[in-house]
Formats: sequence, structure tokens, C-alpha cells
Amino acid sequence: MERYIRFVIRHRVAIVTGAVLLTGFLAYQLLGLRLEIRRRANIPDDHPYVVVQNRMADLFGGEGVVIIGIIADQGTIYTPDILGRIVRITRGVLEIPKVIETSVFSLAAPNARAIIADQPGAMDIHPLVEEEPTSGEEIERIRREVREDRFFRGNLVSEDETAAVIVADFDYGISDADLARHIEAVVAPERGDGVRIALAGSPVLRSALARYTGMIAYLFPLAVLVIGLVHWEAFRTLQAMFLPLVTALMSVVWALGLMAAVGLPMDTWSAMTPVLILAVAAGHAVQLLKRYYEEYSITGDNDEAIVRTIVAVGPVMLTAGAVAAAGFASLSTFGVMSVRVFGLLLASGILSALAIEMTFIPACRSLLPAPRIREVERERKRGRLDSALDWLSSMVIARPPAMLWGAATLFLLSAIGATSLRVDNSIRYWFAPSTAVRVDDALLNQRLAGTATLRILVEGTAQNVLQRPEVLQAIADLCQFLEDQPEVAGVTSISGHVKRMHQAMNDGDPAFHRIPEDEKTIGTYLFLYEMAAGPNGLTAFVDADYRQTMIRALSKTDTASFSRDLLRRLEEFRDERFAGLPVTVGIAGGTLGIQTALNDVVVAEKVRNMFQVSLIIFFLCSLLLRSFVGGLFVLVPLLVAVALNFGLMGWSETWLDMATATITAMGISIGADFAIYLIFRIREELAVGDEPEEAIRRSLRTSGKAIFFVSSAVALGYMVLPLSGFSIWIRLGLLTSVIVAASAIAALVLIPALALLFRPRFLFG
Repeated sequence: MERYIRFVIRHRVAIVTGAVLLTGFLAYQLLGLRLEIRRRANIPDDHPYVVVQNRMADLFGGEGVVIIGIIADQGTIYTPDILGRIVRITRGVLEIPKVIETSVFSLAAPNARAIIADQPGAMDIHPLVEEEPTSGEEIERIRREVREDRFFRGNLVSEDETAAVIVADFDYGISDADLARHIEAVVAPERGDGVRIALAGSPVLRSALARYTGMIAYLFPLAVLVIGLVHWEAFRTLQAMFLPLVTALMSVVWALGLMAAVGLPMDTWSAMTPVLILAVAAGHAVQLLKRYYEEYSITGDNDEAIVRTIVAVGPVMLTAGAVAAAGFASLSTFGVMSVRVFGLLLASGILSALAIEMTFIPACRSLLPAPRIREVERERKRGRLDSALDWLSSMVIARPPAMLWGAATLFLLSAIGATSLRVDNSIRYWFAPSTAVRVDDALLNQRLAGTATLRILVEGTAQNVLQRPEVLQAIADLCQFLEDQPEVAGVTSISGHVKRMHQAMNDGDPAFHRIPEDEKTIGTYLFLYEMAAGPNGLTAFVDADYRQTMIRALSKTDTASFSRDLLRRLEEFRDERFAGLPVTVGIAGGTLGIQTALNDVVVAEKVRNMFQVSLIIFFLCSLLLRSFVGGLFVLVPLLVAVALNFGLMGWSETWLDMATATITAMGISIGADFAIYLIFRIREELAVGDEPEEAIRRSLRTSGKAIFFVSSAVALGYMVLPLSGFSIWIRLGLLTSVIVAASAIAALVLIPALALLFRPRFLFG
């Protein structure tokens, strides 16, 4: 290490120049970095529910359902004005690129066809609304046909007739941002004047998510300012404040530049990484500079102080950085693409910081003038933090068993709180209740069928199998099972259309709203419907060979407990009702299935990732400290901090979701830094012959002080996220700050207490 750092000092100009040029090259790559909330990046592709969803998208098209609600402020929707708006909005939606025309359902959609008894043994199939109605007679006809048809009543028009809905599905080929702009362009002229228009659906939510994610452009400079103020408090010199910030910003540029170079877009998760990379990289720089000032006060020589600093801190920093990078990289095994990119980006950022801190910082520090005597004296001057650390060391030295018993009590209370922890990944709850998307979503769930989607795929083994009465009856029974659920509505399927036609062909008698018992009759009905509505009249539900069909439904809630229970009962019903039939039934696509898949993955992957990160840290620390006990010393404070984090989430009823699931890896990886720095400093102080108590005091005054400033920089840097008003970032900012602060305090208290009680050989020799 000494030979290495003397080489760096000899070639300092070349090293600084090379680092600046490389930073400039990677900064140029940032021009290609884009913000994109990818539809499939946040879902586990190998989960059975997601496989069904992707299969349906391939067969019937569409992966983004948009729901537009038109709500009358007074009276009903049956006025020329409101019905005219429904017609115009429907036409506008049909003109949006990548719309699946056959999937558009509204009173004015081409495939929204009334089926009525025309004369004995005949039926009339005609569009419900073709033009903007102007006469009272035409409006009354529309009202009557809606009331008499279960396909329209309660699905496309609310039971109280004060609201109507337009539902449309869009292909993967249009981005959420473009789709949101098109939708807004269509509905904007129709807003106001006694009508409320509400928007919902996954593309609407993802578009709002992208807008909130873009706020990082304003929050990141604020985080830089906050971390800079922490460094000013640490050193009270401009040089020592700016050098860590410059190197930390270089680390951010390197990590994001590499991300842009390989073509990965930023999303909600990776947008948060610059703050963490900035704080961690600046924290390592603080550790270096703190030690530099110590060594300079001894040697009085700038270059010699740099050499002594790197010799003492360099191996520790490399160890801590490698452990942190490995912990973040472990997220690359997570079952969700966004989380994998998040982990790899953080790992690359930490490794970039290590490279910069082992090259650019010492070379730059060597080029800069040596600190003035006033700066050194200011650094050595005791302050309130020094007094607080001395008090803490005295408490630990006087009562090490009490410290451990206190930690054990806190761990137990946190474990009790963690038993109340719930898992939920509903994207709507990532937004505050007062935001427009949440207000619209609540309104649509209150007045109409719902905004959460459910899709079920039925695939037959032969052509025309879906025209067989026993198969259609099983599908009809499955639809009835869904309709019997209090939160589910808007159930549509091929069986529903067949029952409508059977009723119409029997003079509209409600007793005939059922599946015919004859396959030939069913085939005739479907042929007649195609003759009237065209060859694409039923393609939203069934393929041309009548081998594959999709059941659509809406739900007023998508909470984890409801979704899991509903899907479990659906699977039980499927296994019993479809046994022996020549079809397979895939459950479930739509938002209910995708979010349930996410919940399953978050639970399984979180447990696995916790063990994975813990084993990585334990193995690396045991190897570097040459002691299994040393590995345990690093883990103990981390486990207390993790337990506290989960306990607070349980007590505060904060859900475990994709965002909060990543916090544990962040807290453990950063907390391992604190433990490693402190352990190496205690061992260093003991090696020079200090008594254990004095070694603890000196370690807390030096390394402990640096740990305080590093943890403060990370915690306060992440506390800018709650300023966004974005619910998921509020939770992430608060919980990350808590786990980082808890990791720092646990390391400062528990490691000295354990060292004094057990006197391990890896510390005492």
C-alpha cells in the first residue's frame, strides 16, 4: 500500500488529468440517459400469474388498460350534452395510436352492440350509440336498452345512471408518457360545465410515476447542499468541504455514465441511487480527510500525511467498499428487473467511488497546498460532538452488559412489531391520497365498476371447443362466481354474449338468459353476431378458431389480502369446475395478478436477500479479519438495525413493498462500513499498546466521529426525498434515514461493549 500511494503522489498530475478526462467522457454519455418507467421492468416475468398475463397480451394484444369515467355533477348522463361528450371521447380514443379497437368499450364503442328481440325467432344486433343523440326519443331508447341489458347496466353505466365509463386497452408499442398526452388531449376539451372526467389505469399511474420521478432533478442538488453542510460542520474549511463533494459527484457521473453507455434507462428506483452514491462516496472521503488531518498534525508534511493516511485507512476503505458493493450487487438476484438494475447501479457507484478515492483524492490532495495551522487547530478543537462521543464511550465502558441487554430488549420489541408487517405492492398507494391520480381512482371505484383489472385465459385443445355447451357453461359459472364477489364487477366474456343472444332469440324472456344446450345453436348465434358486427366483433374475447378466450373483470380494490384470497378461491373453483373439460384455465392476468405476483416475489426474495447479504458480509469480514467471531461482530449491530427498521414498519403499519424491500440491503451494506471502520480502528489503537478502555475512547473520538458525519450525510441526504410529497419516496427517505442512523449508533455502542466483555483474539491478539 505504501509503494502504491507513493507511486500515486509521484504521478499525481497524470492521475488527476486522467480522472478528469474519464469523468468528462462519462458525463458526455449522460446526454443519452433517459427516464422511462418500463411496463415489464417492475414485474417478475417467471411468476405463473405474469406468464398468463404475457400470454394473453401476445394472443389478444394490449398491456395497458385506461379507464375514463364521465360523471354528471347533477342528474343523470342521459342528456344530449353528456352523451355527446361520451361519443366524442370514444372517437378520440379510437384514433390514438396502438389502441386495440376491439377492446374499446363504452356506450358509443363500435363493439358495444345492443341485442334485442326483433320478432319471434329473430334478433336485432345494432350499435347502441352511433351519433351524438339530439332527440329525447333517441335518448330514451338508449336508456331503455341499457337498463334491459346486463352487459351495459352496472358495467358501462353506473346503477344510479350518474356515471359512464370508457375502457380501452393499448399495445406495448406506445409509451405511457405519449399515451397520457394523447388521452389528455382527447378529454381536455370535454372537461367542466357540469361534468367531471376521471382517469385511471396502469398507464395513467405509470405516467404520473414518471412525473414524480423527474423531481429528482430538483431534489439531487438539494441533497448536495445538505451533504455539503454536513461536511462543513465536520471540517469548517472550504477545501475539506468541496473535495469530498467533488469526488462524490464524480462517482455519480461514473455510475450513471456507465448506465447510459449500456443503454439502461432510469426509473423510479435507479433515480434514487445518485443520492445514496453521493452520500456514501462523500462519506469515504470524510474518513480519509479525518485521518489525513490526524496524520498531518503529527508529521507536519503534506505528502507524508497522505502516505500514512492511505496506509492506515486504504485497506479498511477497500474492505468496507467491497463489502458494501457486494451487498448491493446481491440485489442482482432479485426477481424484478428494476431492483436488479438498482442494485447493480449502486454497486458500480461504490466501486467507482473506491477507484476515485484511491487515486484522485490523494493525488489532488497532494497538489493542493497543505492545511494552514489554523485549519489544523480548528480540526483538533474539541466541540459538542467530541463531548457527546466521550460521554457515550464512558457509558459503554462503565456498563457493557447493560448496553447489550438494552440492545436485546430493543431487538425483542422490534421483532414483536415486525410480526404485524404486511406486504402490498399496489401502485396506487405509491401516491399521496390528495394527488389527482388517487382522487380520480377513488371516485371511479366509488361510482363505477372499479379500476383494478383481472384477466383469465381459457385455452382449448381443439378448434371450436369454445362452442361446446359444457365448456361455455363452465365459463359462465366462473363469471357468475366473479360477479358474486362484492368488490368485483364489469365481468365480460364470450359466454355473456351467447346468453344475451339466446335471450333475444326467445322474445327477450329473462328465463332464457343462459347457455343453450345445443352446440349447433351456439354456432348459429355466433355466426349471426359476426354477420351483424363484422369479423372482429368478438375478437376482444375470443380468437377466430374459438379455441382461446379471455374473461375480463374489474375490481374496486387491489390490496394484497383481497387479491390473494380472491385468486386462491378462483384457483380452487377452476380446479373443481373445469376438471375433465378439454380446456386449461390460466389465472390471473391484470393488475390483481401482477401485484399478487409482486407480493409473492417481495416476500420470498426479501427473506433470501437478507440471508444472502448477511452471508456475504459475514464471509468477507471473517476472511479479512481472519476470524469468524470478527464476522459476527460486524453482523450484530446490523441485525439490531434491521430488526428496528422492520419493527417500526410493523408498528406504523407501513407496507413492505418494492421500495421498502430494498432498504434492508442498503442499511446492511452501509452499516457494515461503520462496523468495519470502527473495528479496524480499535484494533489499531490496541496494537500500539493502549489499554482497552483508552483504545475505545480514542476510537470513538476519531473513527466514531467520522462515522457520525458519514451517517449524518446519508440520513440527511435521504431526508430530502420526503420533500417530494411522493408517498413511496417519503417512506423510503424516512426508513433509510432510520436504518442508517440505527446502524451507526448500534456500531458505536455494541462493538465496544462486545469487545470489552469478550476480549476476542482478532482484536486483542
